[in-house]
Amino acid sequence: MRYLLTAVFFSVLMNGQKTGEKPLNLELKKELAQIYKDDQIYRELMQPNITPERKAEIRKERNLSTEDVSTGLIKLMDDQDQKNLVKVEKIIEKYGYPGKSMVGEPENYAVWYVIQHSPKIEKYFPLIKKAADEEELPFRLYAMMLDRKLVYENKEQIYGTQIRSVFSTKNGKTETLSFVWPIKDPDHVNELRKNSGFGSTIEDYAKGAGGFEYKKYSLKEAVDLLQKKK
Repeated sequence: MRYLLTAVFFSVLMNGQKTGEKPLNLELKKELAQIYKDDQIYRELMQPNITPERKAEIRKERNLSTEDVSTGLIKLMDDQDQKNLVKVEKIIEKYGYPGKSMVGEPENYAVWYVIQHSPKIEKYFPLIKKAADEEELPFRLYAMMLDRKLVYENKEQIYGTQIRSVFSTKNGKTETLSFVWPIKDPDHVNELRKNSGFGSTIEDYAKGAGGFEYKKYSLKEAVDLLQKKK
């Protein structure tokens, strides 16, 4: 009898916890799903491994001309990013960061993507850190934004998530040099990446994301490369 009463009490307690959980904001979840799609769609068109079928599907969905796809994608992407930022800032003003407990996954990533692609990382970085600390957002996304923030400040990154490219023209042909921006502790970065939720080493990341061999650059070398670009 004592065991039965204990089991009943535990069951009531667990059901009470579930009942006390706030339901997801389904309307906001739907809005964020569309924002995320809008953020990614033009970037998807720029991927070298996109299939002709998928490219045609996106062109039809967005009513894109041949000129849009060949030379106008950057402008389309920038215009969309600005529209998304306006929407996201209104959402933040009303709700704070819309995290996992409010909208579920992966919709809790949407605001992060928009800020990551905006000029307002500095302004919203504390909000992103708070969301990661409260497990409303994966830590690895916070790590990526921290790296980008440091790169914009011409400082060494921590997790090795940011790649920079320098373009030059030689004999009428454009050449590209891509490299992982200098890392503060390159000898231990793979351990740090693993513990932070990244699924690849820095070497595999360079090959997969940029198609090049990872090479260590000093901060001075990297800054000099960017200066030559200008």
